[in-house]
Amino acid sequence: MTGSLPRKVAALENQIKDIKKGQRISHGASLEDATLEVNDDVGSVRIVLGPLGDGTVGVQAVNGPPPPAPSTPILTSVINGVAASWDGHFAGGAIIPMDWNRVEVHASALAVYEPDTTTLVSTIETAQGGTVIVPSQTAVYVRLVARSASGTASPASATAGPVGPSPVVADDIVDGIVTTVKLADDAVTAAKVAVAAIEVDALADDAVTADKIAANSIQAGHMTVNSVQAASIAAEAVNTAKLAAGAVTTAKLDALAVTADKIAANSITTGMLQAGAVDAVALKADAITGKTITGGTVTGALIQTATSGDRITLNEAAANKVLVYDAAFTNAVAELSKRGLIVQGTNGSTLWLDPNNAYPNLRLSNTARTNNALVNAAESSPGAANLGLYSGLFSGSGFTDLRWRTSLGEDYWVAERTRNSDPTVVIGGKIVMFDIYGSFGYYDSTGATQNTDVRVSPGFVRSNGRLAVQPAVGDSNTTLFVQAGPGHTGYLFRCFDGAFYRFTVDMAGNVEADGTLTAGNIVTGTVSITPSAAHTPTSTLISFNCTGSTFRGYATANTTVPGSRKDATPAASGVTGVSMSSVTSTSALVWVNRENTTATTVNWMVIGS
Repeated sequence: MTGSLPRKVAALENQIKDIKKGQRISHGASLEDATLEVNDDVGSVRIVLGPLGDGTVGVQAVNGPPPPAPSTPILTSVINGVAASWDGHFAGGAIIPMDWNRVEVHASALAVYEPDTTTLVSTIETAQGGTVIVPSQTAVYVRLVARSASGTASPASATAGPVGPSPVVADDIVDGIVTTVKLADDAVTAAKVAVAAIEVDALADDAVTADKIAANSIQAGHMTVNSVQAASIAAEAVNTAKLAAGAVTTAKLDALAVTADKIAANSITTGMLQAGAVDAVALKADAITGKTITGGTVTGALIQTATSGDRITLNEAAANKVLVYDAAFTNAVAELSKRGLIVQGTNGSTLWLDPNNAYPNLRLSNTARTNNALVNAAESSPGAANLGLYSGLFSGSGFTDLRWRTSLGEDYWVAERTRNSDPTVVIGGKIVMFDIYGSFGYYDSTGATQNTDVRVSPGFVRSNGRLAVQPAVGDSNTTLFVQAGPGHTGYLFRCFDGAFYRFTVDMAGNVEADGTLTAGNIVTGTVSITPSAAHTPTSTLISFNCTGSTFRGYATANTTVPGSRKDATPAASGVTGVSMSSVTSTSALVWVNRENTTATTVNWMVIGS
């Protein structure tokens, strides 16, 4: 029997087991070879807990929303690469999402690119930001992409760059790291020693003594520039027997090389010196004491205020330059040469006055030298001197190389927004000034249908485009005000379509509209009324909207039998009268009376004042 007691007991036992299974959740639940899914309010899976698709067990976030774009990376040159830093912030001041996972660092030699697996360099795993090294031998552009716990990518950050690796200089090599032990036997040979490689700092004091120099061994062909220096020569080591005729020349002596204790008595004779061999550069600072050099010429020499730190040098490395060094920089901070005048500020920004054009130009660079503004001159015709002002590059209107350009030339002034790579592309606001007119407007060379400007010429203002006049909120002045000047005899207002004047207002206030005139205080219409009986006035209610405070109604019958027709055939068929009553801004009664019950069409009009 389906209702037997044993069956009911068995069913109750199964129900109790199901109840116990449900109660496990509050007493330590378990999932038996199954997964637990957490869905959002629209039913999309957001978290999977339990066995995963690859056979592992864990928690997997899926379908997360994209995080906000990271802030622009900060780039710094390092040896063999570029240091890319993220400051832990997001574009537009966005807040870091709770499911943020990491920030990817992408780099490319291209200024415009979209980050993908080929541009991925490294990741930053901490929300406080960090720095990674981008290995590169050339300049790169860097962008950042944030990832959520579900792997969803954010929009890419703004592009930083180009920045390239810094050169390896002496300061990058630890003092003493290259020692004798590090050099193989016979590693340094004549072929490995460059001209002027062994100088004063490379020789121990008194290293060259008389017994080390064979007779006539020092000859012009055996000496490099600055090879003989004071600290390297023992007292009286150089004497007549040791010098070949003409061996010591200006190019063979280091500055400060010749001092009193290094020259034996009468060792340097006329035959030992070439013409001009001993000059100011070859003499120690105090070698000539108490003497004045008058009327002399220093040729082919290096003049400097110091050998290191803050100093000024003239003709360093025979480069025909005046260089200014700052102790805080390893490179020159100012230069005067045939390239022009270059000055670097304490913050790294530079100013370059370049004369190597038809007219000089002035370039102003930012601290990172990744962007610059320019002032230049050009000829639009022979002998002209037109002045150009250019802002730094920026992104906009779908391009990454826009800049503002202002030109002042032969009787014109133009300010416009243009591409650096293609100056014929102009997009944005534009100001043009000529001798006969000036204009202000919008110009787009890629889509001329949107070009609009307001042009002002003598006694005339023309707008090439739609004109909207919108007063400020709460302004009590007239929105559009037209006032004729003294003695004016022309129209106050005229609308012309190129063929006809469609609307005019003359000085006397006469208005002419070449077309249908529609006014809110004039409404018209037609209604058909069937008299309820012959010789009986019958009305119908009409509805409308009319502006004004006083309203007047007018009606006329559309009929060929107006008035009383007693003598007509057939008799008594005419309309004897129409009228309007109860006229308001929204409704009125239209009346008709005729000698029969024929439906009558009535034309009506209401005027508000």
